[in-house]
Amino acid sequence: MELTGIVTSISTSDGIYNLIVSDKDKTIANLKISPEDAKNIKVGLAYSFQYEIVFGERNTKKVTSYTCVTDLPFELQDKTLREFFKGSPIEIKDAVKEINKYIDKIKNPVIKDITKYLIDLYHDQYFIYPAASKMHHAYIGGLAHHCIGMLHMSEGFIENYPFLDSDYVYAGIMLHDIGKSIELSGAVHTEYTVKGQLLGHLVLGAIEISNAATHLGYQNKEEALLLEHMLISHHGVPQFGSPKKPLTAEALVLWYIDTIDSKFRVLGEELEKTNNGEFTEAIGVIDKSKIYKPNN
Repeated sequence: MELTGIVTSISTSDGIYNLIVSDKDKTIANLKISPEDAKNIKVGLAYSFQYEIVFGERNTKKVTSYTCVTDLPFELQDKTLREFFKGSPIEIKDAVKEINKYIDKIKNPVIKDITKYLIDLYHDQYFIYPAASKMHHAYIGGLAHHCIGMLHMSEGFIENYPFLDSDYVYAGIMLHDIGKSIELSGAVHTEYTVKGQLLGHLVLGAIEISNAATHLGYQNKEEALLLEHMLISHHGVPQFGSPKKPLTAEALVLWYIDTIDSKFRVLGEELEKTNNGEFTEAIGVIDKSKIYKPNN
């Protein structure tokens, strides 16, 4: 028999571990699991459990095998994870189509090859991971949702400022947080990895650009260098973690678009929770400001 749910607690008695599991309908089940297997179970994560019923004075459900939901095949993860955790308003299959549409818009073969290579390399993380553990887009598929929001916003900038090179803008947006595939630990209850804490996603992303360029034979191309610059400068200023300030028009617009989308997505979520005629709670990403929601 099978049960998929979130483990809400683990306890032990007589050397046998008890798992309290809540399924998508909030129905609670008690499963028994061996001490060896219990070591690998984490409270707060969702698992698909295979179990058998052991008949006795009190019938028990004994786990025979299990799979963490985040280890399921990619195409099953989105649907299953959304049953238990907050997800992007864009389904992953649609996010994949939208990102591929923008890759196809890139005309420069060097920029296009590097972009496609890295998104393919980190495909599952790119489309499943959140964009952050707490701040903005902190939900299933948030990383891709953030990039798609930025891509849509960039169209107006490119139309209004024709000196912008759309190839760099599109690629920079799609790759600016590729380092979070390494910086973050997973799709749910994500934490910052050792590399993430020591290097950060800006540097990790620039390293990935360099590695991709070398792999593709583009290591001496200016396009690779400028993409690296866009990634290490996309937080704009040193106090926000950028080793360099933006020194190209495309790097500058990447910083502004990233800032707008990250702040306004959080603002929208806070306004949804706020009654008309009232102020939001203090919003950390907007300098702890409280924003008023009009009555009309």
